[in-house]
Amino acid sequence: MEVYMRITKIEITNYKSIKEPVEINFYNGLPTVLIGKNGSGKTNILEALSAIAEANGNYFGLRKELSMSYKVHIRLEKEDAERLFSGKSIDEKCEFVACSGEDCKINRIESEYLVPLLRMGIDEISELANELKDALDTYTKQLNKIAYGENEHPLQGLQIINFKNSTTNYDSFKFQAEFVLEQTEKLIKSIIQNFCVEECSFKFGYIPDYYQLGDLERLCFKLRYVKPDLAPFEEKFITINETAIKREITKINKATKESSEKITDLLHELDERAKRLKAALSDNQIISDNSGVFYKFIREVRNCVGAKCAFLRNESSDVIFKTDDPEREYFRNDRSRVILQTYLNRVYSGPDRDEIQKQISENKDFSLSEAALNEFEKYLNANIPEFENGMYKRIAVEQSDGKLPSILLHEKSGEIVDLNSTSAGRRWYFTYYFMKNTLKNGDLFIIDEPAAMLHPIAQKEVLKELLELEHQGINVIYSTHSPYLIPNDWKSVHFVMMTDGGTTVTQENKYDALKQVTGGDVFDLQELLERYQKCDKEAVAHQCYHIVLDSFENIDKAAEQLNLAVSAIESWRKNINSKKFRCPKLENIILIAEKTRRDITDLLQD
Repeated sequence: MEVYMRITKIEITNYKSIKEPVEINFYNGLPTVLIGKNGSGKTNILEALSAIAEANGNYFGLRKELSMSYKVHIRLEKEDAERLFSGKSIDEKCEFVACSGEDCKINRIESEYLVPLLRMGIDEISELANELKDALDTYTKQLNKIAYGENEHPLQGLQIINFKNSTTNYDSFKFQAEFVLEQTEKLIKSIIQNFCVEECSFKFGYIPDYYQLGDLERLCFKLRYVKPDLAPFEEKFITINETAIKREITKINKATKESSEKITDLLHELDERAKRLKAALSDNQIISDNSGVFYKFIREVRNCVGAKCAFLRNESSDVIFKTDDPEREYFRNDRSRVILQTYLNRVYSGPDRDEIQKQISENKDFSLSEAALNEFEKYLNANIPEFENGMYKRIAVEQSDGKLPSILLHEKSGEIVDLNSTSAGRRWYFTYYFMKNTLKNGDLFIIDEPAAMLHPIAQKEVLKELLELEHQGINVIYSTHSPYLIPNDWKSVHFVMMTDGGTTVTQENKYDALKQVTGGDVFDLQELLERYQKCDKEAVAHQCYHIVLDSFENIDKAAEQLNLAVSAIESWRKNINSKKFRCPKLENIILIAEKTRRDITDLLQD
């Protein structure tokens, strides 16, 4: 059963320059664009998004300990929700929030509609664990009664036979039963502690390993009658009713067998549920189709937030640094290495894949087999960027001893050029092109300043390609300083600014109104927004109010002409006698400047 979840917004807090929550919105069919001055925090936002995907996903990379917190707003379409929660009435919008825990992974769901449905999954596990606890209590009482009888006198002439058909004693079974009972009580306590359900909030954690299935058979036993070895003179005085004893033993064996089988069945069921839950919460586990709604929902949320992520960093971040070995120097963002890592992570399926991923995650050198190198070379030649076709004969991959493979361009002139030694624009486009060709529906493509080294015409082509990726179901987000990479629809543009409180992001103002004074220039718009954010709000409110009074017959007439509510204008006047200053909205300031023919920058005091 396919269920489609889509991220609509992510709130990020406490990551580098991001001190207070910033909101990044995602629009279906449009890339999310970040613009702002150098040092405003755009790259920090991109890094945070990559870290979120990495923490909840399953791909290799350099993982860091993060104190960041975030909330992911997710939309589950009504049809998908009703298929997932079969037979349940679902709100038409069905939006919920997935929140991070201490390990930067999703561990809490907030939703008015979904939490009660999720609670049912935990209630089922708790009920099962309590049923097991009761069965173990009954079993233990049976053991005590058998061992000590009604008058606390042990039965005579009986042997206890274990699952190996060997003689044992009551204590071993009592110990095993008490152990399983203890572990079950720990399980119930763990569920209460790690799965907290409130009215609109559901927090989930991990269920620990609490028993070994191999020990279950140790709970199975039976009694066997053994005729006492009596002396001849004892036989004259002692009469043993063997038939009655054997009949009683049969009854006891039946009861204890039913108890042990019930315990075994409950333990198996509990074990299966625990495994499914662990799989739903693990990075690389697959849940079967019959896993149940509760487990599938958690898995789908983790899959949605932990989407495969490709992060293409800015070419300017290629800073040479030295390792502990002075003879070795690397480019931090070596293009050949970036392309290779992307290929190994998203395309390569050879037997040494896991080991190579481990070496990459530990930032160690690695080498590929000849067969793997040949496959990599074939992939590169099958994915030559269109604008490069005809410019060279082929792409080759060469691996020297102790060094990472290099991508070599065999030019028509006969010259062989290392990709890393070509122009910055060419290096970037090669990397971008091969990375985007590995993307699939639902993946996240993060780019820090795309196409900064390319000609404006080439930048426009890149924008077309990024828009096409969005239509293919790939989530694209990037930062830029180029007007050629701004979509015609500005609603996906985020204005990133650095303030005294750290990085802030705004999208609150109406773009149509802002275009009136910026001429459609998105970067002029940003300057206007920054001026608005820093202005003296009290002075602006006073000035707007007095301009309105001077320019119109009365407030009612001003409100009519400006298409504003009278209360909005009155609120600016109230600022004079109030400590809570309410600055007019930027679009309203634009309307006043336009109608009264004032310079908007004069209204916005620095």
